[in-house]
Amino acid sequence: MDERVLSFRVGVVVVAAATITVILVILFGAAPQLLVPTYSVRIRFPRAPGVAVNTPVRKSGVPIGRVSRVELLPEGGVLLTLRLDEDKPIRMSEYPRISTGSLVTGDAVIEFVRNENDPKMDLLKEGDFLPNGVVVHDPFEVMVGLEDKMASAFLSIEDAATKASNILENLRWLGSDRSRFDALLTKTESAITSFDKAMHSIDQVLGDEQLRTQLRETLGELPRVFEQAKATLEDTRKTLNGFDEVTRRADANLAHLEKFTQPLGERGERIIASIEGSAQSLDELLKQLVHLSEGINERQGSLGKLVYEDDLYRKLNSAVGNIDAMTRKLEPILNDVRVFTDKIARDPSRLGVRGAIDRQPTGLKATLPY
Repeated sequence: MDERVLSFRVGVVVVAAATITVILVILFGAAPQLLVPTYSVRIRFPRAPGVAVNTPVRKSGVPIGRVSRVELLPEGGVLLTLRLDEDKPIRMSEYPRISTGSLVTGDAVIEFVRNENDPKMDLLKEGDFLPNGVVVHDPFEVMVGLEDKMASAFLSIEDAATKASNILENLRWLGSDRSRFDALLTKTESAITSFDKAMHSIDQVLGDEQLRTQLRETLGELPRVFEQAKATLEDTRKTLNGFDEVTRRADANLAHLEKFTQPLGERGERIIASIEGSAQSLDELLKQLVHLSEGINERQGSLGKLVYEDDLYRKLNSAVGNIDAMTRKLEPILNDVRVFTDKIARDPSRLGVRGAIDRQPTGLKATLPY
């Protein structure tokens, strides 16, 4: 009986422990993540102080997920993988930042904060990557960073106190001598009078309603002038880029030209000698042409007479005409000769030389035997 009671009590303890475990799991939020569908996104942060697996992710103070993976990048920075609830959408205009969830424990929390200057309304989805993670400075780190600045501020206060002490000492010295103090007051009054005149002149200039209107119009035109200047600078940049392209092409052309001129430079002496010889030959040819033209102009030689004497030209023209007529008359004769020679070549007996060609004996001697 005692063993049964003991077994019963052990069973009760086991059931109670399991129940307490389930309650703790529900309280710490692990169970809801198993029931709610989630999606993963990756975010790059420059650093991740206090962040570990299961670090909570919030939006407007409401938990929307947890960190599932922390990776240290070799090029610097940290890559965090977040598991977010699908029923709590996050827009692309909301950026993640790491802040301190508790000043006592130092636990970190990742929050999604809306960027008012970003109009994107697209929702984050599975596998998205955000490279713009932000880390909020820890107040304690800020206070430690202010240590040097506070020391510098205290030094400045000490220096100001020293200068104030010197000023009071100078005032005490002026008070001991009435004449110097009166002179200082006179100079101060004169300076104030001059300043008052200057301000009055400025008020007269700026008090003109027309001038103020022109100034307002000028100030109103400044944005347009700046836009034009910006456009001009953009055009100038494009022009300079064009010059860079032209310079690059010119360098390439010069490189090709250098390849072409280098062999010419190596054979420069021979090329120059050849050019000089060609120039001399051309000079001789020009001299001969000049001599020929002078002879023609002076009516010397056959060519000069042919150019300037009409009788010689008419005789030469008549001779050419006679030759042309003879050629037309000889053409039938040449055709007959061609036909005759063709017939003789086919049958030489037409010329009476058949016996010389045949060579067979004829007559009585040919029939009688010896």
